[in-house]
Amino acid sequence: MVKGKFKKALIVLLCTVAYFASYFSRKTFAVVMVEMLDKGVINESVGGLIGSALFVFYGAGQLVSGYLGDKLKPRYLMFCGLMVSALCNLAFPLIENQYWLIPVWAINGFAQALLWPPIVRILAESLSHEKYVTANLIVTCGAHVSTILLYLYAPLCISFMTYKAVFFTSTIFCVIVGIIFIVAMSLVLRGSEIKERVAEVREICEKKESGFKILAHSGALPLLFAIIAMGFMRDGIEGWLPTLYSQAFNRDSSESILVSVALPIFSIISLFVVRAIHKTKLFNNEAKGSVVLFGISVVLCIPFSILIGIDNTPCRIICLLLGAITCACMHSCNFLLISCVPGRFAKSGRSSTIGGICNACTYIGAAVSMNGIALMSEALGWSATVVSWVGVLLLGALASFLAIKKYTKFIE
Repeated sequence: MVKGKFKKALIVLLCTVAYFASYFSRKTFAVVMVEMLDKGVINESVGGLIGSALFVFYGAGQLVSGYLGDKLKPRYLMFCGLMVSALCNLAFPLIENQYWLIPVWAINGFAQALLWPPIVRILAESLSHEKYVTANLIVTCGAHVSTILLYLYAPLCISFMTYKAVFFTSTIFCVIVGIIFIVAMSLVLRGSEIKERVAEVREICEKKESGFKILAHSGALPLLFAIIAMGFMRDGIEGWLPTLYSQAFNRDSSESILVSVALPIFSIISLFVVRAIHKTKLFNNEAKGSVVLFGISVVLCIPFSILIGIDNTPCRIICLLLGAITCACMHSCNFLLISCVPGRFAKSGRSSTIGGICNACTYIGAAVSMNGIALMSEALGWSATVVSWVGVLLLGALASFLAIKKYTKFIE
């Protein structure tokens, strides 16, 4: 049996590797979508529906996963999620009818949902709150590193093979990681102090209030609307920036995918910054920190909407930076609202449930953004689309502000 600090470090490492693999298999379509559009494999409307399908089922699956994650052994849920995602990535490039790609990616979305709430529970019950926040940073950074590697790997596949190779690679990787994860985590948690007694947890949960009532009493309920706005912006920018860059500035798909590697790089930097200041009075309160991050993003998107209509090299670079920094702010907001907030509920035994509810709201926003941005960009152009982002950010700032007073009392 693995003991002590090494055991906790190994738990964090295994969760990080599993989340790394899940992001690799989740982002495959988003990364190569611009190439599939260029090759005529799909059209923009179907591309938006495929992305929305993943987010809708991911969001719905979060509620199921969050509920089950507080009742069942979380490592089994994570293993199932990785294996089903591997099958979806295997099937996706083999399907010729573009409309059949939608349900396949919807299933992938549900499978992906089986990862995060169980991770929240494993970490929250293994570590103190401060160490839990640090562990969340490590796991989240693993996802961004996965995205960076995918953005670098996809152009190579497109140039020397085909975009389909990205999906096949993801399949093999998920299977290998899934097997290593379930074997290693079972050995690490054998005889562990982490409580995984199904009957006991079920009995405890039945005596408690629902997750939404707990959120209401804590003052965190308005934060769900802020999370929806954050999800709209984060995944909207990540999903559509390569296409925006390609169409607004007339660049080829390989270049558009490659320059998008700036997104996860800036996001990783922002996560370390927000973690460093998380101990301060402002950012230790997730509601206050979110107001600041939404406000910064509003300031960034205003010049973005103006410069996007000017096709020259300086404007391309500035727009790319503005988009990347805005996305980084939303990832920092995600860290506060999705990673830190559920950890506040660990003592109530509902960290997985709260994590599932919060993450579900993220993907309500994401689902709306994938299809909504596609429709708006086709009808009004990219400049007007970026202007609409300012409104979404202002709503997110307002929702975070409304939560401050009661949520502050709760965490104190």
